[in-house]
Formats: sequence, structure tokens, C-alpha cells
Amino acid sequence: MFRRRVSAVLRRGAAMRTINTETHRIPLTKIVATIGPASEEIDPLTRCVAAGLNVMRVNFSHATIEEFHLRRKNLRATSRGGLCGIMLDTKGPEIRMGGLRVCKETGNRKAKVVMKAGSELLLTKDIAFDGASDEKTLYVAYPPLAEKLQPGAKVLLDDGLISLRVIESNANGTVLTEVLNTSEIGERKGVNLPGIITGLPPLSEKDQEDIRFGIEHDIDMVAASFVRSGEGVREIRKHIAACHAQYAAQPEITPQPLIISKIESTEALDNLEEIVAESDGIMVARGDLGVEIPIEQVVTWQKEIVALCVALGKPVVVATQMLESMQANPRPTRAEVADVTNAVLEQADAVMLSGESANGKYPDVSVAMQQAIIRHVEEWAAVNPSLASGSAPEVAVPVTEPQQLAMAVCTLADDANVSCIIVEERGDGKMARAVSACRSSVPVVVQSASLKVCRQLSLFRGVVPVHDTGPLSIAAAFAALQLDFSYADATAVLIDAACTIRVVNLSEC
Repeated sequence: MFRRRVSAVLRRGAAMRTINTETHRIPLTKIVATIGPASEEIDPLTRCVAAGLNVMRVNFSHATIEEFHLRRKNLRATSRGGLCGIMLDTKGPEIRMGGLRVCKETGNRKAKVVMKAGSELLLTKDIAFDGASDEKTLYVAYPPLAEKLQPGAKVLLDDGLISLRVIESNANGTVLTEVLNTSEIGERKGVNLPGIITGLPPLSEKDQEDIRFGIEHDIDMVAASFVRSGEGVREIRKHIAACHAQYAAQPEITPQPLIISKIESTEALDNLEEIVAESDGIMVARGDLGVEIPIEQVVTWQKEIVALCVALGKPVVVATQMLESMQANPRPTRAEVADVTNAVLEQADAVMLSGESANGKYPDVSVAMQQAIIRHVEEWAAVNPSLASGSAPEVAVPVTEPQQLAMAVCTLADDANVSCIIVEERGDGKMARAVSACRSSVPVVVQSASLKVCRQLSLFRGVVPVHDTGPLSIAAAFAALQLDFSYADATAVLIDAACTIRVVNLSEC
């Protein structure tokens, strides 16, 4: 074991002795963009990829099988889409309200009821009220509801649109609550129980089938919703392994999909370190997290989660409402620009777009805006390291051979002020991931014979994957950066398949 300060890693990423403007045309922070009805056709999706999309997220809370096939086919048809990763985001185990009587009686599934502040609302597990619920009695599909809720506890409906305070829990399984604010609400909305250990399984039946389908159709990573513990991650991995062995093409040589655990509950925060340790990556899912915890705590928790992931070398995605106003407007608010800026300065591996790219009026413009912010912030941080870097607590991590080699590579790269790092990856991506985790200030070009490895690496900070089954090509590595190297002394630090480290020159190509 060894101890290192996260701040040292942050300083390495921020510090460049002499700014290389050619190198800094390559963004280090990646973009995960949700593709939906507004962007799934070939033309808008091509523009999104050209604007900077690295990973396509498909939200299986809403997407159909037909929509997945369309989005996957169109992504692969774009000029750079062959190396973009595909992230399947599960719906996750959840608690929901039942159907409303007004919807059943009118035939209008969008009908709503009004719940008024100060009124009493009885929550019941009696399924007879599914389709017969109203503003006085509401069916909740969670049998142990009365066992879990004590007087004074909070219950949130529809992402916190309506707040309830528990008055009493009854032996018959009902829970009497007081409505704390007036609002309309539709049927079958989500129910949050902040601070309650719900005991829900890590995967619902739908999640299990969606993951099986995704593996059969070559997904690269699974964003696992409502992860609550390290044991939950292990159960998800067991299911993925079984599906991979049965449904993946060439499972013996193809890596399994990465598990990106979504942190979105107080229980997950309580078990954060074990979840990060068991996962391949983390997503700071600020939507549900902002319902579960006081909203003023969301940003400080984001900083803690990102810092922990940086320290442990795990990729981390910051998600939810980053450019939310761009669903309707061609320009973001200043606060949204600041939000993306902070995630980049924290050295998150990726920032994510949700409704902005899936359902908004300006999907590709949103991707381009996020890319523009990333480019500016990274270039600014390179020439203002004292303003960009921060302090963080010490975290103990084990030193593996790839980690030791990666730290040597990145230290040499920063000392020699090279244009990039080149990794000859002949395994499942471990060396490339270790180099990315060191947060070098230059891009990491990774040549791999595995297309799956290349697509998975599309999520990792600074990595530029090159799919090539032939011998290592330094010229191809420089070409992947798409820079105009007009000078003969462009250099890179190379770590080859034999783990030999050396500095190479463009003139050697």
C-alpha cells in the first residue's frame, strides 16, 4: 500500500511547463450524450458525433428495442462512431405509485389529481387501489412500507414535486401522512424514501433482461441505477458474467461490459468507498441524489465523489442538468457553464448530457457547447495551475505493476513536455486505464487490436483509442491526434507491449 494526495494528481493534470497549443486542441474530458428521439436519426447523430460525442447513452427507462437498434446502427454509420462506446443505462429497482382513479375513469393517462398542503394522505400496499388511487388514498408498490417508515419520516413523490410527512404507521400496512405542499401529480410516479434502507434488489427483472439484451447486441458499459452497496455491484457483475458467457460474441477474448455505478441515494453515500472499489467506474447521478439529500449538499458530495474516484483511479462521470436550459434555448445559462467548468476542473473523466441531447431542440449544439467549455477550461487550467488545482485528503490505494509503470510514464511525460503518451495495449485495457488515472496533462493514444477495448476506453479521461491489429505504429498514433505537426521535434512517451518506456520522436516515423 502507498499513500498519495489527490491534490498531487490534480496538480499533475493542471501543470504544463510550457503550453503546447497543438496538444491542447485535443480535449481530455469526455462527453457522454444521451441519444433519444431528437437525435437518433442519422443526420443529427452524425452532427453530435462530429461535435464531440464520445459515448452514446441509451436510457432503458424509456428506450424500446427498436429504438436501441436504430441508435446503434446510426452511431456505427457515422465517420467516428465506430470507436464510440455504447452505455446502457438501466431503469433500476424503484418504488412507484399506482394508477389513479381519474385516469381509469376518463381514459386519459395524463390526468392528474391535486394534493393540497395540510391535507392527510393514506399510503397503502393494497393492490386494489392500483387504478383507484386519489388525493386521499394512494397505492404504493412497496409491501414493507409501514415497517420502514416511522413518524416524522419524509416521503417524496415524483422527484420531490410533493413532500409528505409521516404521521403514523399502522399494523394493517397503511401509512398516514400529511401533505406538505400543494401540487398536481399524475399516476405511476416515483416514490423516494430519503435515509431509508429499502432492501430492494440490485437489479429488477427488467434490468436483468435489458442487460442480457444489451450484451447480446454488443454494449460496452452498463450504467447501473440505484446501486446501494458493494455487494450489489458484485451481484450485478455476476449477472453480467453469466450473460456475457452465454450471449457475447467470442466471450473468451472479449472484455465484459464495464459497470458504471450510479450514486443517487443516501444509502449509496454511506457505502461509497466499497461501491467505488467494486465498480469499474462511477456516475454522480445528481437528479435522484438531489431528491434524496438536501439540495445544497449536491455539489459538495460531487466534489467528494470525484476526488475519491481520482484517488482510486476509477473513471467518474458527472451527470444531470448540466446544460438543462439548452433543451429549449441555443445558449446555456452562465450557471450551467460554471457547472461544466467545475466538473472539468475537478478532473472528472466525463460530463454528461441527458434531455439536452435526447429530447431538446439543439442536441448537437449542446454537445458542441459542452466541448467548447471543456477546451477552454483545460487550456486555461494549463496556464493557470495555481488557480486550477485544489487540495484533497490522502487516500490509500494498492500499487499494482500497471499503476507503477503508469506513474513513471506520466511523470516522464510531464517532465519532458511531450505532445502525447502512446500506449501499446495488448490486453483488456488495464495499462491504458492506469495511465489515464494518473491525469497527465497530455492525451493518451492507445493502440489496441480489440475494438471492444477501444470503445470502452472512450469513457476514460484523455484517452484517444486507435483500433489497429498490426504492429505498433508511431505515425498512426500521432495521426490519431489530428494535429498539424509541422515541426520535426514533436515527441511522445511510449510504453510498448513489453512494458518498455522510452521517448520517441515524430522524425522516427
